[in-house]
Amino acid sequence: MEKIFNFEDRLVRFAGECIFFTRQLEKIFENEYYKNQLIRSSGGASLNFGEAQGTITDKDFIFKVSLVVKRVKRI
Repeated sequence: MEKIFNFEDRLVRFAGECIFFTRQLEKIFENEYYKNQLIRSSGGASLNFGEAQGTITDKDFIFKVSLVVKRVKRI
């Protein structure tokens, strides 16, 4: 059965798109600060979701996915 919503692939693609976006920004202090935060948050969200895929219990999965939600809210 094909996954309708492959969140892991979408999060990885989002992280990559964020990197490409930040490369287009002018190199001023404010942009450097926020682009680094954007790269960390988007990459962290995809990594945390990948880690959630390997959990054994539903409780652990929910906890790890909640970390993903927190990361995405920062973005």
